[in-house]
Amino acid sequence: MIYVAKFVLWLLSLMPAGMPWWLAQNTAGLWMRLSPVKRHTTIRNLERCFPGMDPEQREQLQCDSFKHYVCSVLETGHNWFWSLERLQSQCDGIVNEELIHRSLGAGRGVVVLAPHFGAWEYLGMYLQRIPDIAILYKPPSNPGLEKALLQKRRRGGANLIPATASGLRRLYAHIRAGKGAGVLPDQQPSTGKGQFAPFFGVPALTGVLVPRLVHRTGCIVLASVCERLDKGRYRVHMLPVDEEIHSKDIVTSMTAMNRAIENCIAIDPAQYLWSYKRFKTQPEGEKPFYR
Repeated sequence: MIYVAKFVLWLLSLMPAGMPWWLAQNTAGLWMRLSPVKRHTTIRNLERCFPGMDPEQREQLQCDSFKHYVCSVLETGHNWFWSLERLQSQCDGIVNEELIHRSLGAGRGVVVLAPHFGAWEYLGMYLQRIPDIAILYKPPSNPGLEKALLQKRRRGGANLIPATASGLRRLYAHIRAGKGAGVLPDQQPSTGKGQFAPFFGVPALTGVLVPRLVHRTGCIVLASVCERLDKGRYRVHMLPVDEEIHSKDIVTSMTAMNRAIENCIAIDPAQYLWSYKRFKTQPEGEKPFYR
């Protein structure tokens, strides 16, 4: 099965740079009709996160979101099989680039929050321009898939660290050494590894990893996303994070982290992964969010 998937991705890699976005724009409507669960999840998330939005605007945002979702799938071939140099040449630079260099120069270590926005897989490849960058990842259940992912994602020299007990010890040591690490902050954590904090005003089960990491190491926290542009181009953004993320109160820190994700989404709300069941786990006594 892994070999079939790699062959399909290799075929996708033969497309020119702008082709995935062109195809996504022209086929997203079909994907929406064939994906009722993702369509329902997307509209439920948008209804709760943007309650004051005009219904027609929300419907358009749903359609645009599917275009970016489809494009992220079609771009995987490029991310897996294009050379790192070719991939990085597709980027039109970093907005607020001085933030990352100044933060790394402080010697306190840097955690970069990288939510599921735009070309998040591409962002991981582009950030490998930063020396000694580490990227935390959740190991897939299939060992063969994990081996293939590691082979493709670390070809720029990144230190990929699994989100396991031993991996987290490596991450702490990496940050304490004054280096940088990228972390996905918007995945719903496993039971017992998160607490509820507001995300667009909606209680969301939020991981405690970043707040604990920040509290124990005193590292600097930034947020970063890769905005998808026309014709296969990209633009990376670096954003500051509210100082409340350093609060010793875990909920205050998580709220600041979620607010940083909201600021990333504000760059272009259509590029966020709204089809992800971010609110699947609800506070005790609440009705199911997705029906």
